[in-house]
Amino acid sequence: MKINLNPYFKLLRVKDWRAYFFMATFGFIVSKGFLFPIKDIFLFYFLIFLFLSFGFSVNDCFDIKEDRYHQDKENPLVKKEISFKKGLSFSISIGILGLIFSTLFGLKVFLFSLAVVLISFFYSAPPLRLKSKPLLDLISHGLFAGAFIFILPLMIFKKELNLIYYLTAFSIFYFSIILELRNHLEDFEIDKRANLKTTVCILGYKNSERLLRYLTIFYPLILLSIFILTQNFLLLFLNLSLIFLLLFLFSPPPKSLVGGRLIKNYQILDFYTGISFWLLSIALI
Repeated sequence: MKINLNPYFKLLRVKDWRAYFFMATFGFIVSKGFLFPIKDIFLFYFLIFLFLSFGFSVNDCFDIKEDRYHQDKENPLVKKEISFKKGLSFSISIGILGLIFSTLFGLKVFLFSLAVVLISFFYSAPPLRLKSKPLLDLISHGLFAGAFIFILPLMIFKKELNLIYYLTAFSIFYFSIILELRNHLEDFEIDKRANLKTTVCILGYKNSERLLRYLTIFYPLILLSIFILTQNFLLLFLNLSLIFLLLFLFSPPPKSLVGGRLIKNYQILDFYTGISFWLLSIALI
């Protein structure tokens, strides 16, 4: 009997991994993971593959109600390509597999991975469903889809964490919150129709847009503390930040497309973040 694997692959949502794969690779570089044996590097990226697969697939399993209103979402459970039971079993199997392989890096890494999996699961799954609770949606996303992704390679390869790494993890936590706010702004109408109580739904669209703007404006200050401690590329970073703020503040205001794929002004932030973390990766290795 032939099994159609395409719905399971859709459930992984690999095309949405870019920012999170970048965070993991950033942690891998600053922890000098590239100096370790190939088998350790392969195992690390295999874990990232499993944990990202788990997080995105389990989210689709519990987002059926909202995704029915989403014209551009390819949720195979909504399209009845696979059942909820099969989809959830597949997702949980991936998460368990990741936890099993994480034991090869020791007890600390296993316990940390367990925290990642649990927060990722309860972000989407009832009864907690953190993504539907104001503030907790932002905090939980900032942890499992931000700071924890960066810290995992540090725990595997670096072993020791110091103030610079904690501040860098916080900057990624902060950036992940910005990403979550952007996603919820794009999904605002759909989330309202599905009766979700996200931070954006509670604050309202205009207030949430204002909050997102303020968080973005103050973002360079979070990164500045790290560059001051590293004592590398500080002048270059200050010039980069000035250019970013000028472009962000004085570019023509974006057309706020509720339910659209992206509020375009924030592509400037993505570019700025990429360059800043690239400079930090050089400074920290």
